[in-house]
Amino acid sequence: MTEPMIKPGMDPFGELVLTVRGDTAATAPDYELPLMCSLDQANEALGLSPEDGERHAREGSYPAKVLNLDGVFKVSTDPLIRAAGLDRVRDVLRRR
Repeated sequence: MTEPMIKPGMDPFGELVLTVRGDTAATAPDYELPLMCSLDQANEALGLSPEDGERHAREGSYPAKVLNLDGVFKVSTDPLIRAAGLDRVRDVLRRR
């Protein structure tokens, strides 16, 4: 089985997303994921408690890239996929 192809794209509303294609020959993505997610969602995907996740984010030791936007942490989805796995991230992001 080949690895899915993940790359930036645009959704029908003109928003930037990550497009995921299992069949690299397909013209349409299998599904789309947001470029960023909340720290709570990333913690869930990684199996971290909210307290541990926030501590790692503040210390700069979080397993994926974290942006602090005026005290609100956002996590880049692409590095999160590499850290937690595509299936896990997709499942968490689709539940919310």
